[in-house]
Amino acid sequence: MIEIKIPKEIKEYKSKLFFNLTVRQCICSGVALAICVPLYIFGKNFMSEDLVSWVVILIAAPLFLMGFFKYNDMYFEQFAKEWIEFNLVGIQRRKYEDIPVTYDIRKAYLSEELAEETEKRNEVLKLRKRQKKSNKTK
Repeated sequence: MIEIKIPKEIKEYKSKLFFNLTVRQCICSGVALAICVPLYIFGKNFMSEDLVSWVVILIAAPLFLMGFFKYNDMYFEQFAKEWIEFNLVGIQRRKYEDIPVTYDIRKAYLSEELAEETEKRNEVLKLRKRQKKSNKTK
């Protein structure tokens, strides 16, 4: 019996080209092969075979990532850009501030209380000055 997979979301549908690969994957694979195969064949003349194979892997890996990597509907370029902006460029300092719900009420109450205390303190100081003056005159 023939079975056809139908994606639940229309955004998930991708047209397949060769070997069940999307157009993006085919292009990136083709570019990687076009660069790496000649590099491996002709690079053996100038470097050791181990070194050439590592160079080929280092060149092919980002190219294949660009074709096959997808995270949260972001392709590799978009993900790399977001990751760099968040981790390397963006400021990561976070300051925790706990402001209680009753902050405004408490602030008003404390300011009234402070005003009363300063008035009392001023009155006490005035009384002391008067007493000192009266003691000096006697």
